[in-house]
Amino acid sequence: MLAVLGLFFSCGIEEVGGEQTGEEGAWRGPGSIIVETDEGIGVGTKEWYAVGVDYPDEYDWMVDADKGSIRCSLVVFVNGIPMMKVPVGDKYETSADPDMHRIIGNSLYTDYSTDSETVIKRNGESLFRYPAREMIVDMAVEGNMVYTLGQSRDGEGFSFRVNGQPLMEKSVGYVFPHLHRCEDGYSFAFCETIGSGLNVSERYYHYLAGEVLQVAVREDIKKVWDIVFQDDSVCYLASMVGISPPVLAVGDSFSPLHIPDNLVVRNCCFIPGSRNLDIECVLDGRRKQLFSGLWRGCELVQMFPSGHLVSSVCVCGDSLSCVLNSSARGAGGLIYRCGELLELPAGYISMGGCSIAMADGLLYVGLTSTVDQEPAVWVENEMKPLEINGFISHISAD
Repeated sequence: MLAVLGLFFSCGIEEVGGEQTGEEGAWRGPGSIIVETDEGIGVGTKEWYAVGVDYPDEYDWMVDADKGSIRCSLVVFVNGIPMMKVPVGDKYETSADPDMHRIIGNSLYTDYSTDSETVIKRNGESLFRYPAREMIVDMAVEGNMVYTLGQSRDGEGFSFRVNGQPLMEKSVGYVFPHLHRCEDGYSFAFCETIGSGLNVSERYYHYLAGEVLQVAVREDIKKVWDIVFQDDSVCYLASMVGISPPVLAVGDSFSPLHIPDNLVVRNCCFIPGSRNLDIECVLDGRRKQLFSGLWRGCELVQMFPSGHLVSSVCVCGDSLSCVLNSSARGAGGLIYRCGELLELPAGYISMGGCSIAMADGLLYVGLTSTVDQEPAVWVENEMKPLEINGFISHISAD
């Protein structure tokens, strides 16, 4: 292995050795756990991944006085061991934004927008680019085929692509962030806006394996919150004229969500990866209090204490787990583990929307320190620190 001391600013990672690879200078760590496959970096035996955003050890990234101009890197940990480091910045066409990188299978995928293009990379190396500035809202990988669902950064329009080639493009409207693999192919839903100003109307559609069908939304629907395709039915969450709680529509059946008294839904959505029509809502209470809750279908599963809002949620077999941050200054957050409510370790919060995962009955939660400690992965009440100066942006496990 080639030593990489001095190649990067950040602390801790250089000392473990490794080698630089690829034109963008991605660094891959030592050990037999890393192998090459046709799809990129493969991992022989693994339990969990964490992606950390790493800054120079003397830099206060929380204050960020330099407004993001300080060089940082994405570091991929496998079972707590640093295995790859990818530099961040315009030069490298890689972002530190938690919404713009993800672990799929055993590889790190990133998306980045230039002034005129969207760039998709795997493990720091370019896969493809295409001439549109998009935010990737969901992604799926099958072998060498990378499917992307992207919303235009200009606010109107979206596309569904494979390896950058459009399977469907729209210049108006928006897409719901759920890309599902069905027996017949990929499925997602979108909204097409018609008109402008005060005369804008919305029509909703469902895409399945190249076929597009309009969703039959009733005339008394005020707003559609989210749409998924499940068990051969189009399902959506919506607000209706004259009915206070949102309704869940499954095919032609409409049922109101069971909402506690004196609470009003501010936002609601289907939980990604759920096969039980699990739902997450944010609600307003008296005195402008905010609440988070989880539903299975229309039935309330868990309402969390006031001021604790869900940061990230994952499906755990037939149950749910999530991590919640407190909106009160200095107050601790919570971990909800399959029906059990636990206190978050003092001085830690969850960052990003993908900071929790479960595999083989073990829950993994990426936690970032607010009191100048290293970030850590919480694994069943045990804290496993990661030697970086920054935050954990992504957790996955299999």
